[in-house]
Amino acid sequence: MVRLWSVESGMSEPPRPSEELPSIYGPDGRPVFFSDPAMDRFVPVVLNLASELWVQTELVADLISLIERKGIASRAELDELSGDPAVDGEREAALTDYINRVLTPLREQRATPA
Repeated sequence: MVRLWSVESGMSEPPRPSEELPSIYGPDGRPVFFSDPAMDRFVPVVLNLASELWVQTELVADLISLIERKGIASRAELDELSGDPAVDGEREAALTDYINRVLTPLREQRATPA
């Protein structure tokens, strides 16, 4: 599995291009793209999520292929699950919960200094 660099990967610093522009790196050696340091910390979060999403996409494709190969269900039968109102209702509720969890930090109001 190929993973994008992340703070959690244990690498002491991110990989740099061979011909780097010194002005894009901050004093800690990390790239600085935005005037707000929070945005520079947020970008790796998005990239990590994109990496994890791709891993899940490949896993689902492998599982669908295995289900078809083993004769457990055909592609048409799997597609029919999407039209089942009971399944759709469960997925809709799970999606709402997921969106609320993921977007909570963006929805929170920050206290403004007086």
